[in-house]
Amino acid sequence: MKSWIILVFSLFLYSQTLNDILKQIPESSPNYSLAKILILKTNTLKFEKPVININPKNEKEYLSSFFQLVKLLNLSYNLPKQINELQDKIIILQSQTDPISQIQLQYFQKNLDIKNKILNYISNNFAAFEEKLFNKLHLIKFNNEVAKRNIENLKNQLTKHQQKLEKLKIELQKWKLLNNKKNILITQQEINKTLNNVKKLYKNLLNEELIIWFYELKNKNKSAFKTDDFILEYAKKADSSIYKPLNQIIIDYEKFTFGAKVFVYGAKKELEIFTQKTLNIINYPIFKVGNRTITPLNFAIFILVLIIGWFIGKYYKYIIYRLRHKKNISYSTATLLANMGYYSILTLSFLIALKVVGLDLSSLAIIAGALSVGIGFGLQNVVSNFVSGIILMFERSIKVGDYIQIDQDTRGEVVDISMRSTVIRTNDNINLIIPNQSFIQNNVINWTLGDDIVRFRVPFGVAYGSDIDKVEKVILNAISKANLPYIKKHSTLDTTPLVVFMEMADSSLNFELFVWVKGEYARRPRRTRSEFLKVIYKALNEAGINIPFPQQDLHIKDSVPFEIRIKK
Repeated sequence: MKSWIILVFSLFLYSQTLNDILKQIPESSPNYSLAKILILKTNTLKFEKPVININPKNEKEYLSSFFQLVKLLNLSYNLPKQINELQDKIIILQSQTDPISQIQLQYFQKNLDIKNKILNYISNNFAAFEEKLFNKLHLIKFNNEVAKRNIENLKNQLTKHQQKLEKLKIELQKWKLLNNKKNILITQQEINKTLNNVKKLYKNLLNEELIIWFYELKNKNKSAFKTDDFILEYAKKADSSIYKPLNQIIIDYEKFTFGAKVFVYGAKKELEIFTQKTLNIINYPIFKVGNRTITPLNFAIFILVLIIGWFIGKYYKYIIYRLRHKKNISYSTATLLANMGYYSILTLSFLIALKVVGLDLSSLAIIAGALSVGIGFGLQNVVSNFVSGIILMFERSIKVGDYIQIDQDTRGEVVDISMRSTVIRTNDNINLIIPNQSFIQNNVINWTLGDDIVRFRVPFGVAYGSDIDKVEKVILNAISKANLPYIKKHSTLDTTPLVVFMEMADSSLNFELFVWVKGEYARRPRRTRSEFLKVIYKALNEAGINIPFPQQDLHIKDSVPFEIRIKK
């Protein structure tokens, strides 16, 4: 009675404290309503013991109690994280002095206290609840046959729903391609509805498998260890959050049923799983040789036979060398016999190894092909350059005698194309050896692919104030009179020299001379451009047209007065 009086009194003081904090907030403030709601929620918080029915009367009630047990254990798994989060919030709020923060602090502290009590209650009572519920297992009648029939029916429904789901996904893809938003929405809703139905089917399958499992535990049937695999599989698909607590309770129930033997059955089960996985790995097909599939087991046997053959060959050589002294055989003869026998044994062991793994001699060519692929991976760059060389030779996009440019500073004549590399001789008479794959993977400029005719652009500039028409006339006249290597006429191309006004730059009027050259002159661009620049320079000087240089004009405003005094 005293404890109840103390509890009521403490709650009264607690309420008074919250109301005192509330008085500090003006009623006109927006925070006043928030504070009232927080106080109301704080006052309604109370510790309630988790409910679990440990006296089920039938199969349905037992299943419900079992899930209550799973829910209780799942709650104990999640509570520590929630408690830590509340503690972090409390630490932050303790440094705050405003009324709202103080009310929040009271709310979180009370919430923390309740969650700690729940966690302690579950920790102290869960084992007893679990054992009591397990003991009721023997008093309940579980209809095993009905559960099996229900499972078959549910699996058929599941198959239909999964097929429907695949069709809906295909239909959704179709509407997305057609950009039909209305049908996309309808189909997506139908998919969600089907997914929910699939989840319900998995939930029902989980329930039916649990009934079979209860029946097997009740009768101490070892097949329960196989049934629990189905239970956990359906639990993952129905509600993954219950997988961990459900797995723990399954282990506990099996310990209650089989005692120490559960470790033997569990170990046996693990061994079976491990054995099955190992068999799957060693029998997994790596590659095919002819009609024969090679697995890791075949490969291991093949290597083992070769190793045995190698040891036999070594032992044979050892015997021959020992007999040499007894039979007075010369060293050269013994070496010949030893080596011939040794390599014969290795060859024979190789053929036996092929036969053991199911390969015949006709597969040797295929094996050689497989080995060449392996060597190709080891010598990837060499093989890549080799293949690139073949492509260059057949494609003829680059051929001997072409003048090519790889980058701004690398250009020259192709003098040789081999299987691995291409040799380029620059105008400086330097031979560059470049891997063939560089020409396949990177951009390459071929100046003479179709023919050896190239158009050159020769830039030049004149001073502002120059007559641009006169500039054009002077340059074209000078070019026509000069004995320069350019093409004046061509049967298919318009090769007439052309002067183009490009821009009005900072210090000059910029032009470009377009001329066409061929042959050797196309292969020495700097010297060819130099020849044209010489003619342009002379022509502009003779015509009295100024060639500018970079300059800047300084303008001084006359609005600022100043005077200069000169002392004699």
